[in-house]
Amino acid sequence: MSTEKHRSAFNKSAFIRVAPWLLLLLLMGCKPEEQKVYPQNQLTVEYSVDRETIRLGDPVELVVTAYFPTNGILTLPEIGREKDVVLLSRDWENIPREDALVQSESRYSITSFRLGEHLVTTGMISCALGDQTFTTNFPSITLQVESSLGDDATSQIADIKGMQKLPGRIPQWIWFVLGTAAIAFLIGLITSKLWKNRETLIPKAPPVPPHTLALQALEALKNKGLLEKDECNPFYTELSLILRSYLEGRFKLNAPDETTEEIIEELSKSPELNGSQRNILQEFMRQADMVKFAKGHPDRTTMESAFSTTRQFVEETKTTEKQNND
Repeated sequence: MSTEKHRSAFNKSAFIRVAPWLLLLLLMGCKPEEQKVYPQNQLTVEYSVDRETIRLGDPVELVVTAYFPTNGILTLPEIGREKDVVLLSRDWENIPREDALVQSESRYSITSFRLGEHLVTTGMISCALGDQTFTTNFPSITLQVESSLGDDATSQIADIKGMQKLPGRIPQWIWFVLGTAAIAFLIGLITSKLWKNRETLIPKAPPVPPHTLALQALEALKNKGLLEKDECNPFYTELSLILRSYLEGRFKLNAPDETTEEIIEELSKSPELNGSQRNILQEFMRQADMVKFAKGHPDRTTMESAFSTTRQFVEETKTTEKQNND
């Protein structure tokens, strides 16, 4: 009985000492998470990356979240630099908020195929709001790329393999047959070409000039009614593709696969464009990028102006009949 009373008293005393701490832990666990407050008239950027040390070719998930005022147009820099930083995929999403801010979340999947430490980008993130432009540096993220070889790999050169016995000599009659067949093939090929040259050649139709194809595509786009339906993203996507295809055919650029900055840099050296035409091209392509990548939504007047500007650029820079003959 004495032992049981002593044990009961000990348990009560221990419970009295531990109870306040248990109550404190419960209260801390039930405390609601504080919501972050972001400035209403600024550009705020946050990021997260699943890892910064990888092996060659391993994908890295990078999430960049931007908070900016409503009606602002967000612009993010291009990511990708040869083998140092390779962009695998990119996705965007606007998350609804109750305050007067827009939350834009960009998800990147990147990798690298070159050993060493590489900075993802040194570009700027900007937000245009009327006459104001807010800018901030892209998050300073580096990829540390290690070799994909295992820890047990060695740099020692393997020994020379032993000598292999060569196969026996090929009989002479086989060489004779192969030589006769080759001569017969050459005679037949020459005879066939000479015979075809006897026939009257049918002239091929001249290729359609790039500006004709572009103007036909613009007319087809106009007839789709995307302007009337206010379908901004499909309209700018197709209009940008028409212009890039025209630049490829007219100025011999790889425009469909190049970035806006690369196209502008190449055409800035072209003597065939004046300053006004370069400004028109630069303004339209940057506007198209804002719509496609930053989810901007210009009004009907701006969309019609972009269509007219593209048509004007094609008309002013199209090749003449003399240039086509040359």
